[in-house]
Amino acid sequence: MKMFKTLLFSGLLLTLLHSCSKDDKPGFPSNDKKAKLTFTVSSEFHKAEGDDFEVTVGAGDKNGSFIDWMVNGVKKTGTIVSTGTDDFNGGKTITIESASDFFSGNVDFGGFENGGTPFTVTWKIEVNGGTIEEGTQRVVKDMSPVFSKSVQLKVK
Repeated sequence: MKMFKTLLFSGLLLTLLHSCSKDDKPGFPSNDKKAKLTFTVSSEFHKAEGDDFEVTVGAGDKNGSFIDWMVNGVKKTGTIVSTGTDDFNGGKTITIESASDFFSGNVDFGGFENGGTPFTVTWKIEVNGGTIEEGTQRVVKDMSPVFSKSVQLKVK
């Protein structure tokens, strides 16, 4: 579990560091992106059974500063957003929206099923109103490889 979270965070951090630029360069995009991410975990998801699901998202502006996010309507200022097992326990939908424009960003998500009851994850990731990734995954015990995705927040 710790390794899973470390890999998710490392991928996000590398993406943000790569996107940081203090100089305006001709032909490079500006801080003009907005994102909306929606994740739904089915009601079969139970923390007490050892189920796990994590979402980590972050984005930065051209100066390398983290942007603000809205998580189910609650503002998170200048940070990487992380939601997890406690947030999804019992089956829930979480919507994460950028509260300010960004230059570059990444979202990592995934999880595993430890009990006897599989659960389903559905997601939709939008940038500037267009869908860049969406899908559904049934997560079962001893799934190999463990369900994990990383999506760069960019316009297609």
